[in-house]
Amino acid sequence: MQGIHKYARQALACLPEQDLIWRSAATVSLGDAYGFSGNVAAAYQARVEALAASKAVGNTYMILIAGLKLAATLRTQGRLERMIEVCQQQLQLAYKIGMSHVAAAGCLLAIWGEALAEQDNLDEALEQATKGAELTERGKDVMSTDWSYVCLVRVLFSRGDLSGAQEIVQRTEDIAREYHMPPWITNLMAAWQARIWLAQDMLDAASQWVEERELGTESDPADMNEKEYMALARILIAQGRLAETAGLLQRLLKATEAGGRTSRVIEVLLLQALAFQARDDTARAMTALERALNLAEPEGFIRVFVDEGPPMAGLLYKALKRGIAPDYVRRLLAAFAIVEPEKTPSSSKIPQSELIEPLSEREIQVLQLIAEGLTNQEIASRLFLSQHTIKAHTRNIYGKLDVHSRTEAVARGRALGILPTS
Repeated sequence: MQGIHKYARQALACLPEQDLIWRSAATVSLGDAYGFSGNVAAAYQARVEALAASKAVGNTYMILIAGLKLAATLRTQGRLERMIEVCQQQLQLAYKIGMSHVAAAGCLLAIWGEALAEQDNLDEALEQATKGAELTERGKDVMSTDWSYVCLVRVLFSRGDLSGAQEIVQRTEDIAREYHMPPWITNLMAAWQARIWLAQDMLDAASQWVEERELGTESDPADMNEKEYMALARILIAQGRLAETAGLLQRLLKATEAGGRTSRVIEVLLLQALAFQARDDTARAMTALERALNLAEPEGFIRVFVDEGPPMAGLLYKALKRGIAPDYVRRLLAAFAIVEPEKTPSSSKIPQSELIEPLSEREIQVLQLIAEGLTNQEIASRLFLSQHTIKAHTRNIYGKLDVHSRTEAVARGRALGILPTS
């Protein structure tokens, strides 16, 4: 990394100002150096300059490369709308000049798909990310292929296709046994492997992964691969090691904020909120969640919240009851998939409304008793209310949760964190 920065600077110092072809290549490398070191603002500036130089000289291939790197930087900055715009512009250029088959075009499709997944446009996300992976595979460019695989894994994870995501992880590991793979790729994929295991309730496998990767909670942020350490934080929360989680997340938050990596700041804040809630510190959980909501709402982040599952839905539900970003929180709650207990995530989803209204405390009580299997008469006796009143509460619950049966109400209540998942 230091070598890239040093030699890119030397090249720019030696190259004539009018030699835009080589200056654009050197500036792309300089942007890489800044990006790998976590200085996103400097990486962004270098990549803007590289794109401008490439356009000035008409080097179409370097325009695609510089545009790809710029889009990746925008994603890290949390600027989803601008990132998608850049991807669309670059792909239009690729089609226009007959380069839509090259690996750079495949990567553009893949990272565009990942951004679409973040905004919960999951069908189009899968289409673009799959096309991108296929293009990079045909191009025989290992790094481009693996980069597109990272994006595809995220899309599959957000769609609930854990077996599909696991297959791509395995495919990447097979490639790594034959070819050299950049550490940033292997680290990202390792972090996704850990998340897949957690989503499959395979905590033992995830814990063993921590030992094998030698991840420590006292690591220096400068030496951290942030996505791996975010995975570590999730594992620690699952293990109940909340004191260790707090220090790790605070260091991660400081590092990501200093580097201007807004997408990761949002994710760290959400993990802080989950850790605080696990400690029954709802006040601090709400503070962290509100900060994340304020950063995420302008660019339409959705899945970074939803992919954390029912515990996050429960926090969002509490935020809604407190009047925190109500319109945005309703959008987020509406994005949580509701799966009937007897069906798999990929087989069926109950239709969702666009708005979720908070249940009253009494309605939550009634829903909890419905989940226990009590009849209306039994619920009425338990709560010292009339059956007519219980029926009225049940109608309200159905309306607010946009369901039509007791089974659906309980399933939605669990998905939103109102009821325990088991």
